[in-house]
Amino acid sequence: MAFRDKPLDNPINWSFRVGRLFRINLRVHVIFVLCVAVLIWRAIPPEDSGTTWSFGRVLVNVLGGYAILFLIVLLHEFGHCFGCRHTGGEADEILMWPLGGLASVSPPPQPRAHLITAVAGPLVNLLICVICSVLLILWMGSLGAVPWNPFHPFTPVTPALLTTTGQYWLLTVYGLSYLLLMFNLLPVFPLDGGRILQAWLWPRKGFGRSMEIATGTGMVGAIGIFVVGVFLEDRWLLFGIAAFGYYTCWQARRMIREQSEYAAAGVGMDFSQGYSFFDPSGEEERPPGFFERRRHRRAQRQAQRARRRREQHQKAVEEVLRKVSITGVDSLTLRERHILEEETKRQRNLNAGSRNASNS
Repeated sequence: MAFRDKPLDNPINWSFRVGRLFRINLRVHVIFVLCVAVLIWRAIPPEDSGTTWSFGRVLVNVLGGYAILFLIVLLHEFGHCFGCRHTGGEADEILMWPLGGLASVSPPPQPRAHLITAVAGPLVNLLICVICSVLLILWMGSLGAVPWNPFHPFTPVTPALLTTTGQYWLLTVYGLSYLLLMFNLLPVFPLDGGRILQAWLWPRKGFGRSMEIATGTGMVGAIGIFVVGVFLEDRWLLFGIAAFGYYTCWQARRMIREQSEYAAAGVGMDFSQGYSFFDPSGEEERPPGFFERRRHRRAQRQAQRARRRREQHQKAVEEVLRKVSITGVDSLTLRERHILEEETKRQRNLNAGSRNASNS
């Protein structure tokens, strides 16, 4: 857990590594830890409130909910990483910070690859909701156990069915995943919905134009999120998302303009920290898909097994020849004679093949 592997001149790098899973580095931002401490402090009732409380219960309620949210967001980001790798791209890091998660992915510069990478995250949330829905229905014995209403994602359609603490926590998992799914599907760049929109427009409008449309929609959406936050009590998260989203869209639009200006002047540019800007009309080699990579791995395993069989056979032949040189042919067992016969036939076939090749 050190900061030395990241340049600290960028505030986004004020994070520390907490582990590595599936060849992906997991990092946590320092502000994330500070937010947890603030949430615990805010959950403690004031002394003059007359409320009976215990620090242990506060920790369970705050840390429990935050841990569930942390896990759901982490799984969401792993979805992006695995989706990117499925298209032949690279994914090497996930950053957890107060505004959610950031997956460092580099899909191939193709609309389909970017679309799959963007969709894979919400699919994880959808899967979590489906699993929780099935468990809630089986546990409470009614379809009314599932909070179908997106405006009340933590309350069953039939509230009287909620009777145990375990059901409450399962509803918390469902509700948080449901909220993240709905929020991320908003067509507001750089949310997943905005990236899906950009990937869908890409082959129709071209990369540059699709980015302009997506980021323009994202800036309007960021302003809308800010306005909604004004009327809510816990507004800091929406304000942060709005500010980050607006700045990201503004930066992307500036890079697109610079790319166009440099291209007009005949100068190339490298955007190694963002999207790769290129002409999608050019020829691009399609990266191998999941089934192609699977067939390639199977062929590699078969080749390895064949090589091991040849090595084992050669070793057995050497043992047989050594035994013949010491004790003679009559001392061989049936298995050893069979090995010797197989090797003799193989050598004859090789010699016959060599003679045919030379005659032709």
